[in-house]
Amino acid sequence: MTVVHAPAALVSMHNRTEQVPTPIARVPGWRSRMAVVAAGMCAFFTMYVTQGLLPTLQSVFHTSVAQLSLTITATTLAVALAAPLSGSLSDRFGRKRVLLLSLAGLSVTTVLAGTAHSLDGLLVWRLLQGIFIPGVFTATVAYIGEEWPARDAPAVTALYISGSVAGGFLGRFIAGMVTAHWDWQVAFIVLGAINAVFLLIIALGLAPSRDFRASSSLRASIGDLPLHLRNPKLLGTYAIGFGILFSQVCTFTYVSFYLAAAPYRLDLRQLSLLFAVYLVGMIVTPMAGRLAWRFGQRRVFAAAIVLSSGGMLLTLLPALPAIVLGLTLSSAGVFIAQSMATGQVPVFATRARSSAVGLYVLCYYLGGSVGALAPSLVWEHEGWPGCVALVLLMQVAIGTVAWKVWARRPQSRPPSPHAWRRDGKGAS
Repeated sequence: MTVVHAPAALVSMHNRTEQVPTPIARVPGWRSRMAVVAAGMCAFFTMYVTQGLLPTLQSVFHTSVAQLSLTITATTLAVALAAPLSGSLSDRFGRKRVLLLSLAGLSVTTVLAGTAHSLDGLLVWRLLQGIFIPGVFTATVAYIGEEWPARDAPAVTALYISGSVAGGFLGRFIAGMVTAHWDWQVAFIVLGAINAVFLLIIALGLAPSRDFRASSSLRASIGDLPLHLRNPKLLGTYAIGFGILFSQVCTFTYVSFYLAAAPYRLDLRQLSLLFAVYLVGMIVTPMAGRLAWRFGQRRVFAAAIVLSSGGMLLTLLPALPAIVLGLTLSSAGVFIAQSMATGQVPVFATRARSSAVGLYVLCYYLGGSVGALAPSLVWEHEGWPGCVALVLLMQVAIGTVAWKVWARRPQSRPPSPHAWRRDGKGAS
């Protein structure tokens, strides 16, 4: 999903007192909000870009599905391992500085991925991309939480979510279209250039931090990590995050192979358009927060799991429209579930919320890494129905954990509904 990690900032803002948005006043509001959208797009623009290209890469490198899935696993695993450190770096050296340096590194490594002439070379650059990606979303989420007042944070968070959803779709779509006209190497160069444009927009649009307070040292920031590992509610939520991305990555990695084969035989352009189902996240994610305040995170999460599981079952029908509808419903459920899970992290963390979110991101992307590689064995023996069964088992498991670990009612008060209606219109 987009991950979408921004709801963590949204919930933590409910415990803050109102304050005057001094730094935002020095930059026109539309520019600062556009920069937030651009940051959201960058965070997910290249992360899963090879998903729709896998059948093409298979014809280029003549290798197995398991080896090709490493183009996703290498990136998500690097994201997982780098996320806690990136959060600590942001706590120590500042949000905007870490954000811009991460974007610069991501732009360069994306362009250089286009110079690879072997699968091993591509994997190296995909790994390096993953190292820079966490700095984008950990710094952006923290920046929103510190520089916007509590009454505006939900709307700005919704903008970040919308940007991340759009970026996840556009990265796959642009890569597919460029590859169809030229080749996959040109696609990476184009994506890297677009990332550089986003970097410029963010550099000009975000004001220097005013409410940032640096941690005393990098060691002190990292030292808070064991505290979170002794918190049962956080551990349960981390397990839920693992299962959420496992389900999504497994679904969209192997459905590409499924629909590229007989009887569907979708070409690269059609597979790229398939990822338009991700755009449903721009609609359901902002709604999810309001539903959670009314019905509680547990109930909304349970409903999201039912929705996603029903969508997966629809993909077993032979008709292509039913498969597309099923993928749309599955994505909607996953985006809602992810919003609920990330929103619980700062509620359960007693202190050092940035590092708590970093650990959540680690577990989340470990789930994505396993979801790309491990199901290859199921795919080889049982095909798409086996992958669907695997996803359903995982969703039942995380639904059970959420029901047992999370509180019955939301633990924080919602933002003013008047402020939400005023600002939320632009977020969707």
